[in-house]
Amino acid sequence: MIVRWITVLFVSLFLFFFAPFSLLQASIFDEQTHVSADLFVVENSPEKGLVAAVHMTMEPGWHVYWQNPGEAGMPVAIKWELPEGFKALPLEFPAPERFDAGGVMGFGYKDEVVLFSRIVPEEGPTDRSVDRVTFPLKAKLSWLSCKEVCIPGSVSLSLYPDKVDAVLQELADTFVRRVPRSMESPDGGLAVERIGNGKSESGRYLEIVFAGPAATGLKDFFPLFPEKSFKLDGITLTDGRVRVPLLEDDLPEEIEGVVVTETASYVVRGMVDRQSETIAVSAVSGSLFLMLFFAFFGGMLLNVMPCVLPVLGLKVFSLIGPDTSESGRKSGRIQSMFFAAGVLFSFWVLAGFVWILQGMGAQIGWGFQFQSPAFVMFIALVVFAFGLNLFGLFEFDAPVVSGRVGKAANRHGSFGAFVSGVLATTLATPCTAPFLGTALGFAFAQPSWVVFLFFTVIALGMAFPYVILAWHPSWLKFLPKPGHWMYIFKQLMGFVLVGVVVWLASILNAQTGGDGVLRLFILLLILSFALWFFGNIAGHGASFRKKFVTWSIGLLAVVGAFFFLMPDETAVKGNAGAGGTERSGNHVDTNGLVWLDFSPVLLETLIQEKKTIFLEFTADWCLTCKVLEASVLSNRSVSDALQRPGVAAVKADWTTRDDAITALLQRFGRSGVPLFVIIPEGDMERAIVLPEVVTVEMLLSALREIQA
Repeated sequence: MIVRWITVLFVSLFLFFFAPFSLLQASIFDEQTHVSADLFVVENSPEKGLVAAVHMTMEPGWHVYWQNPGEAGMPVAIKWELPEGFKALPLEFPAPERFDAGGVMGFGYKDEVVLFSRIVPEEGPTDRSVDRVTFPLKAKLSWLSCKEVCIPGSVSLSLYPDKVDAVLQELADTFVRRVPRSMESPDGGLAVERIGNGKSESGRYLEIVFAGPAATGLKDFFPLFPEKSFKLDGITLTDGRVRVPLLEDDLPEEIEGVVVTETASYVVRGMVDRQSETIAVSAVSGSLFLMLFFAFFGGMLLNVMPCVLPVLGLKVFSLIGPDTSESGRKSGRIQSMFFAAGVLFSFWVLAGFVWILQGMGAQIGWGFQFQSPAFVMFIALVVFAFGLNLFGLFEFDAPVVSGRVGKAANRHGSFGAFVSGVLATTLATPCTAPFLGTALGFAFAQPSWVVFLFFTVIALGMAFPYVILAWHPSWLKFLPKPGHWMYIFKQLMGFVLVGVVVWLASILNAQTGGDGVLRLFILLLILSFALWFFGNIAGHGASFRKKFVTWSIGLLAVVGAFFFLMPDETAVKGNAGAGGTERSGNHVDTNGLVWLDFSPVLLETLIQEKKTIFLEFTADWCLTCKVLEASVLSNRSVSDALQRPGVAAVKADWTTRDDAITALLQRFGRSGVPLFVIIPEGDMERAIVLPEVVTVEMLLSALREIQA
């Protein structure tokens, strides 16, 4: 570090004393600058004016500097001698590359580069071209070239209007594509979603969050303004985010720079949101192994969350089947492995969707798929089919599997166990179990392989109790012995699944209104008829051909009806960010507490008023949220505490997609609902993030602590 700063000081002093004399030194060092330069015309049109290419070639190992040279250096500059009435616009630089010389970070070019200088009339007439009679135009080009040592150089050049040859034109086209383009360019590949700030153990940083198809392919970021406020060797790029560490804690009001993707580069500029502070990594992450433990334990706890309890009975029923012989126990063990495979498969598919959506620049979190009406309708069909199966309307014995594998599947119910694992996972995702929210909040801010690792560990944790009980059936001795009660129990579980369908219909009503619910009921009618038809025509004992044909017809009918009746994803209601409609407004609960509907403008207003903010993140599809609302938030003592002067209760409804709510969840180190956050007197730095499962006393204690 000492050597690095000594080098920076030496180069800075050198430039201070000798840069003003660089033109004089050019005649002395012209043979030693290791750089050659020339000018040629790229375009001279009435629309764009005169575009001149500044072609520079550097000897191997030498480089020149970009418009922001980095920690030391001097950018390439050009000074024109122009006819009266014309002016030269700022030099256009292609995206640079990094140089690390003795610990000093610099930005520039090696080997070869083409810069672009545009000359236009000062008053802006219709014809912006430069008349041929004014040529040749003269310019003085200056630079600093460096290898082990740095040598300033300059040269006087003349620009002629002659048509450039094909080789130089192709070279110019190559570097034109590297010139940073505007975010508003027609390709629409990248956009700035927000510019926030945060603190970590190493200090304060700025965080730029990008959206768009190109957000997943960020390669580098080069700051332009403020020029000397950043730790250039600490810039990191992960999953559509750029973090730029600051040299000091003082936040700049705005930032400008160039971000490079796999296909292009873009100019980034915007105001820094001083209130948009990201929670420090150390506050939400801890060690990777600790977060993995939280993920595993949280996956285990998903089995007892309200979302998963409807299928918990199905799993228990398969464990305590009527066959208590050794072959029956062996069957249970095999089913447990297929159930675990179904859980793993579902979590991997979910991780794949996360990668794809993050790559498209979407803000997502845990349970994001339930924000889609089409998905809610689909899972309602699956759950309803399981319910009809438990009522005995049809038998599901995987008829399309043949040979030894088919016999094993039919005998052990392996296919059904696999599907049960998929269903259990699907119903688990609306809930955030204790410890799971912290782990997922950490994972969603990491590279893609970490997301995959966390989803795998959560799946193993969720499947672990089932597998352990299947391999140690003696631990189930507290359950009643097999008997007629099991058939009654199976049918009762069918009614539980029908209840789940009713719950899913209520979610669809919140998202699309009565029209979506009507479409769902029509689909359920079609599905029930198709399954009844299959149970009567191709039930147990039917030939493989009959089963295959019947299943194919029924499946095509249901799939065709689903796509025909599937609700429009843009027709959701309730969240302005999802369907473009306005929120329904504030509402009053049974205790007289006024809940304000979240919006970024509302939150900013409350922060400026220095009010204590109680934030509830919730969703209609989150059963845990509803349990907490009924058991905690409806408590009279809690309502009284939230109705005190200077306190505002804000509800962030995540039922349908809302990127602002997703971003706020991530700021607090979480990725899903439910979540309670208390912001004392509008101070985001003192925000208290409560656990996923909260009691009345825990909430009251936190409120008393900040009001003391």
